Amino acid sequence: MDTLHIAIFTDFHPATLGGVQTAMRSLCDGLRALGHRVTVFCAPAPGSVAADGNTVVLDSVPFKMSTGLPVVLPSPANRRLIDTAFAERGPVDIVHTLTTYGCGIAGIRAARRHGVPVVQTMQSRDDTVIEKYSPSPYFAALTMRLLHGWFVPLRRQPPFEGDTRTTRLAWRPMIAQAQAADRVTVPTHHFARRLAARGVDRPIHVVSNGIDDGLLDRIRAATTPVVDPHAPLRALWCGRLSPEKRPLEAIEAVRSVENCTLDIYGSGPLADRVESAVARGNLSGRVHLHGEVDQSECLTAMRTHDLLLLTSDCDTQGMVLLEAVAMGLPIVYCDPELSETIPADGGLRTPTPAVDSFAAALRTLAGGRSRIESLREALAPHSDEPRQSRHITQILSVYTEAIATASNLSSDRI
Repeated sequence: MDTLHIAIFTDFHPATLGGVQTAMRSLCDGLRALGHRVTVFCAPAPGSVAADGNTVVLDSVPFKMSTGLPVVLPSPANRRLIDTAFAERGPVDIVHTLTTYGCGIAGIRAARRHGVPVVQTMQSRDDTVIEKYSPSPYFAALTMRLLHGWFVPLRRQPPFEGDTRTTRLAWRPMIAQAQAADRVTVPTHHFARRLAARGVDRPIHVVSNGIDDGLLDRIRAATTPVVDPHAPLRALWCGRLSPEKRPLEAIEAVRSVENCTLDIYGSGPLADRVESAVARGNLSGRVHLHGEVDQSECLTAMRTHDLLLLTSDCDTQGMVLLEAVAMGLPIVYCDPELSETIPADGGLRTPTPAVDSFAAALRTLAGGRSRIESLREALAPHSDEPRQSRHITQILSVYTEAIATASNLSSDRI
């Protein structure tokens, strides 16, 4: 394949922490290692970040997302920034949008202006997050639908059998964004089926996220799994401290299980409530808060624990899940759709997302540690599957198909 210039659009700056950002950095590194050029168009990072010649930071508005990250709109000023960058950095062969918010919208519109094919990655279950965890679900879904529809209209009513009014509204921006692209990628088959069932008729490719090969090799070379059958059961929780990730439920589950500890890695809007829950339950001796850490520290920590406690019930795939598989760390989880990514017998799925179900699973593992070893053994043959190098050929194949059909591009999609 000839060297490509890929313009990636994302609402998260590469220097910030999070699953989407981790997957993006791994993708960029994998593409660059093969000689391709990658320019990232993104929102500003909170705080001060060193300038990066491969990153174009778009202008943000004064308010922030619920995540605390800046909000970017596809404004005339950002249009000029993007068009100038396209002109100065040489021809762009393909646009790859990773989000469906402001920067993702700007990427779709830039691709159409410049006659460049566009690939859209869909991996956010906004419908579930809004329905279950937004303080005002209908208002949040309606606002997103109206804002997104202003820039990327959905010209036909897709099928919504069985969805609530709020869920239908939450799906519309995702469907419109996918329909505006030439190719769509998703990390799992179950999410591909959801999109197709709701009327997305663009070619949908299932391409897993990946972890940087060099990082995996360095962590494995520097660490060995710590196994101590006489120590308390050591659970690890890693992610954003936000309602949909359910860190408070993880603390409550561990609180009711004797001979079990919990290490929590991450930060977010629930940080104060998490600290209060630990203090209120007198759990400082068993629940330890480590704050925000980078990917290498999280991977290293996985070598010294018995299991990953994954309490989220609305992840499409989850980078932390892939990291656990790569590190051979058994997973206790509740979402049946995650079974697609977790190797058979490499995890323990609870019957329900309830705290009691998680507590029962932890109690079982704490009382019979041989089960941990059998879970590790089941994971071992799959430890290299999350490597980015195993997936980069797939994404390049998607790019090739999109470029090959570029003559059929139509500007009336947006």
